[in-house]
Amino acid sequence: MKTFTTKAVFATAFTGLGLFGCTKETEVVEPNTAPLTYEQENKLVGYDPTTCNLIQSFGAEVFPLAVNKIEEDGAAFLVKAQKRGSNGKYLAETQAVLLDPFTPASDLVNMMEAHMLGIEGLLTVADNSGAAANQAGGRLIFDFSPVGSVTMKTILVADIDEEDAGSKVELFSSTGQLLDKQELIITEDKGAGFISFDNVPGVAKMVVTFGDERKNIGSGAVARIQMCAEGQGRYDEVCYAPVQSAWLQYTGDKLANIEVIAKSVNSSKMLFSAKGVKPGTMFKVADSGGLRDELVIRTQRKEEQHIPTACSAPTSIQKQYGSFTIVEARSTDYPILLQ
Repeated sequence: MKTFTTKAVFATAFTGLGLFGCTKETEVVEPNTAPLTYEQENKLVGYDPTTCNLIQSFGAEVFPLAVNKIEEDGAAFLVKAQKRGSNGKYLAETQAVLLDPFTPASDLVNMMEAHMLGIEGLLTVADNSGAAANQAGGRLIFDFSPVGSVTMKTILVADIDEEDAGSKVELFSSTGQLLDKQELIITEDKGAGFISFDNVPGVAKMVVTFGDERKNIGSGAVARIQMCAEGQGRYDEVCYAPVQSAWLQYTGDKLANIEVIAKSVNSSKMLFSAKGVKPGTMFKVADSGGLRDELVIRTQRKEEQHIPTACSAPTSIQKQYGSFTIVEARSTDYPILLQ
């Protein structure tokens, strides 16, 4: 898991400022707190240039704003919020709320950090007033079905204190399979930090939980999402290096025992082996040295599929091989265009 906060960056900057004194004649210049624009994406801390959809303002122009649908940068998805009850169970779903990062009443991120990170909106679970973040635990539920699914790259979270330990983010497929689960980084009071997913495709739902689910405490916000909606962005039509990784989905109609082997003329390596795999299950195969010349997939029902992975131009990988769908394959930072 790749996570980092910006505390060290700002600490260094302020230490440097402390070396210089001010006189009475010094003119005090107010800092420019306007967030970075899309034209300045390459200057955003933590920006991934392979991002197709940068969700940064969450489509808001006024704050606070209750929302159940987000539309921004060519993507659209639904969002709901739930507070956590005293018994650890969640209350009825409500709208999420967008708060202004530059309003002190939001109390979720310091102004300098918001400016440096280009934070334009903070998506969170509202308290009873609807104008601030709930402090007693809750979760945000993101539904990406309006665009089919997404490839998740990173999210930026804010104000995850020590008392919020146990906060987490979970990614689910359209069949409800848990594709990835990570704890949210402790950002400290009004800090911010990134969570990287290393391009998880086929994400139909994301759940961000604030605080340990066994406790009635927890707060925080989502400040940025970097992703690619299904079918958007760049795809490699030609490639000159072996496939490095692939996500596959078993689409048969019965449980299966599955083996996936990377093979070349002189070597082979088992990359995946599992029994009782359910229909609809997704799994990833990867190897630092590449997937050799081909992937061989075998099941106990004597099904055997051969997928070319040497990847010489132009690409020749198909979307479907028998009972297996290639969800995504990569030989570079971008996915390969499947035939």
